[in-house]
Amino acid sequence: MMSKCLGSLLAGTALLTVASLPVRAADERNSVAFVPQLVGIPYFDAMEAGGKKAADALGVKLIYSGPVDTNPIDQLQIVQNLVDQGVGAVSVSVLDASSIAPVVEAAKAKGVKLFTADSDAPKSGRAVYVAQATDEGLGFAIVDELVKRVGADAKVGIVSGEATASNLNAWIGFMQQRAKDKYPKLTLLAPQFSGGTAERAAQIAGDLMTANPDLKALIGVASTTCPGVAQAIETAGKIGKVVGTGYCSPNTARNYLKSGAFGFSVLWDPSELGYLTVWAGKQLIDGKAFEASTMVPGLPHPVSYDQATGVLLLGEPTVFTAENVDKYRF
Repeated sequence: MMSKCLGSLLAGTALLTVASLPVRAADERNSVAFVPQLVGIPYFDAMEAGGKKAADALGVKLIYSGPVDTNPIDQLQIVQNLVDQGVGAVSVSVLDASSIAPVVEAAKAKGVKLFTADSDAPKSGRAVYVAQATDEGLGFAIVDELVKRVGADAKVGIVSGEATASNLNAWIGFMQQRAKDKYPKLTLLAPQFSGGTAERAAQIAGDLMTANPDLKALIGVASTTCPGVAQAIETAGKIGKVVGTGYCSPNTARNYLKSGAFGFSVLWDPSELGYLTVWAGKQLIDGKAFEASTMVPGLPHPVSYDQATGVLLLGEPTVFTAENVDKYRF
């Protein structure tokens, strides 16, 4: 679900982009970093743009740094480097939730506020999770919308990104729960993982349609997989026979919604998520507690905070269709 590269990080294949001038040592404690799952895709470009607006409004420096592909090792190295620099607050859209806990502990030892945004590692000890929408809401919404279009007894394929991405796996889990609880005749095939590339997603989607001639729908569970799923439907001549959908931005889905390869897309405004992420980082740097409900200056609606789970929630998911997609530009 997803920048212009100004310089390369020497470790591994990671790439660094900075949203302002290079951060001086004296400024690092008043800096907020965001590490996406990868750079150079519209989704995370939009998060960076929203983060820049918040940084300007709040008077902090924004560091935007991420790997060039969905490589958890490269991402973790970038996070560790930012912690070693003593950046005030570091947020990360986690690729591998099982490996980040030691870095969280290292951050605490240096007084760095390490938190998650977009994709969580709930057992890592992170300071807060800035969530785009609840995992439950996202999983339920896509299944409910799909059933409206293909019926409650259809067979549905799932093409995800990285097998270790906690957010993608959580959404799939709630899709499966929704099907079990509300649509017991709906068949969700076991998820297939593309590793974060549209080309691989297209191959998997094509194979699923070949192996399951009665397939009625395909779900792309990452912004990187959506184009591949849609292109596979178009290539197979299955528009009108197989409904495509996924968690992807209007800009990514627009042509496919209009061609009919996608029936709808479910997401949120990633620029608002980026804004909220930087705002949350500033709150952590300043030692301010999160309130149950807050009207954040710069956002059009209140955000909520669940103290028990440590989740700062942007809001409800949005459904994009051919009829409304041109209202959105991200």
